[in-house]
Amino acid sequence: MKRSLLVLVAFAAASHASPLIVPTLTVLGANAADGLGFDAGGPAFTVAGNLLGTDTLSLMVSGTVDLAGGGFTANAAGIVTAPATTNTGVHPGQTTPNSGNALLNYGALLIGNSTLGFFQVFPSSAAFGLGSGSPPTTLVLTNRTLANIGFTAGLSNGTILELRVSDTNSGDNSGQFLVTQSSVPEPATFGLLSLGLGMMLSLRRRT
Repeated sequence: MKRSLLVLVAFAAASHASPLIVPTLTVLGANAADGLGFDAGGPAFTVAGNLLGTDTLSLMVSGTVDLAGGGFTANAAGIVTAPATTNTGVHPGQTTPNSGNALLNYGALLIGNSTLGFFQVFPSSAAFGLGSGSPPTTLVLTNRTLANIGFTAGLSNGTILELRVSDTNSGDNSGQFLVTQSSVPEPATFGLLSLGLGMMLSLRRRT
């Protein structure tokens, strides 16, 4: 019985994905890039440890960025929050593909570097305001795998990752995103660990 419980606890610990740790950073609207060559620079951090594609990223990002002199305001998923009609002709709750890289929304928060490429942190979905007349300006990403973001091979220790705003220029941009780590326990994993440890303690007391 004890051996089975030890196996259960070991399995639960092994199945717990490692998180990509991101320091608290401020990404300005002027810190723009299109992921294909244009990059106006911005904040960066160093990856600690070797991570697999199955490892995860959890972030909370608040704020909005203004592109085109306020003609296009978006949250971190690149979903328009204002004005009523943007310079691209869309409305709150909608998106516009970056003309330099159609895989990215204008205004979205990007992560990557010039070697790996840049990827959109938050997908365009109803959870982040797609289709809403009043999209949220604080978004929480929970355990999105690195492979799902775009880092299919994972990330190596010491890799420099950069955070950018999706755009093709930066001179008329403003606003900012505040990026903080958001770590949410995985219920299944911690449930197994708690159950196994609790049963082991109970058996130990009886012997």
